[in-house]
Amino acid sequence: MKPACGFFLIVFLLLMKVSFGQKENNAALEKRITIEARNETISSVLDKISAQTQIFFSYNAALIDPAKKIDASLSDKTIKEILDIIFESKFVYRVLDDQIIITNTELVPIKKKEPDSTKITAGIIKFSGKIIDREEKEPLPHTSISILKKNIGTISNSDGEFELKIPGTMLEDTVVVSCLGYKQYRIPIQNITDKAETIYLQASSFQLKEIKVTVINPQEILTRILSKITLNYPRNPEIMTSFYREVLKQDNNYIDIAEAVMEIRKASYDNAFLEDKVKFIKGRKSQNVKPFQYVDFKIQGGPYYITKLDVVKTVDSFLDPEFRDFYKYSLEETVEFNDRDTYIIRFRPKEKVDYPTYQGKLYVDMSSFALVHAEFELSRSGLKFAHQSLIKKKPKDFYVRPINANYKVSYRRSDGKWHLSNAQAFVNFRVKSKKDKINSLFQSTSDLLITDLRADDKTQFRRDELFKPKDIFTEIISNYDESFWGDYNTIKPSEELRKALKNFTLESDTLFNGSPKPEVLITK
Repeated sequence: MKPACGFFLIVFLLLMKVSFGQKENNAALEKRITIEARNETISSVLDKISAQTQIFFSYNAALIDPAKKIDASLSDKTIKEILDIIFESKFVYRVLDDQIIITNTELVPIKKKEPDSTKITAGIIKFSGKIIDREEKEPLPHTSISILKKNIGTISNSDGEFELKIPGTMLEDTVVVSCLGYKQYRIPIQNITDKAETIYLQASSFQLKEIKVTVINPQEILTRILSKITLNYPRNPEIMTSFYREVLKQDNNYIDIAEAVMEIRKASYDNAFLEDKVKFIKGRKSQNVKPFQYVDFKIQGGPYYITKLDVVKTVDSFLDPEFRDFYKYSLEETVEFNDRDTYIIRFRPKEKVDYPTYQGKLYVDMSSFALVHAEFELSRSGLKFAHQSLIKKKPKDFYVRPINANYKVSYRRSDGKWHLSNAQAFVNFRVKSKKDKINSLFQSTSDLLITDLRADDKTQFRRDELFKPKDIFTEIISNYDESFWGDYNTIKPSEELRKALKNFTLESDTLFNGSPKPEVLITK
């Protein structure tokens, strides 16, 4: 069976309690010792150093094989000299109190790409406000706010709030506010003021026109989705400007917040074997949110894997004809999406399917048979497999269980084609250890928003610029300032997230010039 492409690889590691706000103390690397080792493992040699100096080591097991055996007879050498000999000067070392972090020399802050001055417009119009359900008076999260027939857009946050930055050259255009199951709201850009607006959306009462009342099997709809992919989605590569946010919580405390503007080279939907490529432009992260308690929780390859939530491109199991017998499908209802009639198909796994299956809903445009939105989660049987697939590494004697894994993906129509618009992944884990008296809920939220797109200009993405499956996003992103994003469109933080962002500081230069937060680590 094809892998569940929405899986995020999660790394759990037991760490010593350290303060990430302190200055590095490189004196630890200058301590001089003598080491004798004959056919001993790297792990054993590091233990010998720790026994002599009370200095401990953390490193990425994907980079270093602790079981590799070496010979060493080193007298009156500094710890740095010994490490350079052991690792052939392949790594750099960061000191946090009594801990030395051995890290990959390739994981350095990526140079920020300055905006092309030729593309800067004459002024930016800011359209902001809050979107509310007219009847229920409740905020509408993840509502699309975009320019009519253009590729610029954003979405509302969990509080229904949004901010859209519009180039001044689009004064004659129109903003469209769209939400599944609601009537569209349109406003001419020239009518937009500096004042934040409250927009009330009216739920649409949907009635099929008599001529459209036909009996259609959900399996037939799925077949038409696949047969019309090259008609409904771009056949040529595109360059997408995107905003990505990764948020981690341990119980009720935010422990990591990082976000970035990225470029995605979106591969043609003609070729399922061509992968999307993701390149970093600029980013920021919190420096002073609450530190991890006992367990260090990392997402590996977040920006790389979230593009795999484009289920039309990846043809995940619930769309793939080869695995369609694993699922039950039902045509539930019809709604309005972007002023277009839309089918809703619910799917769930059949009983006793011993594979990582999903359950959820597919929203299919009735006219074009394009998949325009999907909401799905790992089924109960799927979560059993997720225990192995989602968890890359965990400390010994720790019980780690995935509670749920929910995913969403949406597409926006422009120039007669449907383009990836946004994707979200929500994954929760229960982490327990009787020995260490730990019982925590870890919550991971990843958001991808496509804010603009253009035709591929054939400019090559350098290999060292690309996010890879093993990269840890929160270890690459660096600092913060209020005007950081400039004219880039982003997802406005929710009220709860804004409270956590108040802990951002302006004191740190970059992640690697101050006290680095450990990457994927094993504490010795």
